[in-house]
Amino acid sequence: MEKEKPKAFISYSSSNGDFAELLKVKLEQSGIEVWRDTHEIAAGEEWRNEIDYGLLNSDCIIIILNKNASKSPYVTYEWAFGLGNGKKIIPVLLEDCDIHPRIRVLQYLDFTENKRPWGVLAERVHQVFKKNISQKNNKERLSLEQIFEGIQSLVNATEKRSAGSGNLTAAANKMMNAGNYLKSVELESQRILWVDDNPDNNIYEREALKTLGFEFDLAKTTKEALNLLINTSYCVVISDMGRAEGAHEGYVLLKALRQQGNQIPFLIYANSNRLEHKIMAQEKGAQGSTNRADELIDFVTTHARTKSS
Repeated sequence: MEKEKPKAFISYSSSNGDFAELLKVKLEQSGIEVWRDTHEIAAGEEWRNEIDYGLLNSDCIIIILNKNASKSPYVTYEWAFGLGNGKKIIPVLLEDCDIHPRIRVLQYLDFTENKRPWGVLAERVHQVFKKNISQKNNKERLSLEQIFEGIQSLVNATEKRSAGSGNLTAAANKMMNAGNYLKSVELESQRILWVDDNPDNNIYEREALKTLGFEFDLAKTTKEALNLLINTSYCVVISDMGRAEGAHEGYVLLKALRQQGNQIPFLIYANSNRLEHKIMAQEKGAQGSTNRADELIDFVTTHARTKSS
């Protein structure tokens, strides 16, 4: 079997095409597979789907930064999509320019004024790859203590209060039971679409579900969510309620799905856990509504669809 190699995605503006090609050659000489759109997208293929595929299948995203790249909506989309999907971002500064605040806080490599730290860049890519492999190998080796500590952080973060030991034990038991269930069945999909304009609010929840083997696509708007649902199979859709688009945007997305005949399990994960809101969500076609992390985990593991025999 061929040994797996590190994979890097190069994000750049068209003005940096020559440098991007040189960067590709240098990385390939260091045993790294490189994805860049000029040669990778065949004529007639849909641009965004192919870009997303390249991003999702890379260990890291290298951004070539100059004045044109900092203003490019394509470059912005690529690093934002990468961050949303947990990818490591490695900025390469080709010339002094305005840098988005989210990228400015990252450690960049200085390629200005003919500086060319190729070896440092290649080593950083290899380090990211090794870390990803290590995390992948350890994914199913979490101890009960680690799971319990994760649930404790999860409950404290999502409920904004200190939980009693009984609640934590119940939550930990749900995690363990869910893990045993998922090992005993073959799921149609283990990918979840999570729609929220503030995805950082749900970091603990996603990490808890990742320990059970689930993966995520993130969307901040109804339009982004509907586009992702066209070509990707999900086991569950989780949505907040109010977004910049509207105060009841969760229901807007739900209505659009049901009108299309899509009966995918749908959970409203918002601030309220009131009975009337739960009833309203079900009347509109959702399978549930909650603000509790343990109920969220229970919902996902219960509604994840198994492959038909």
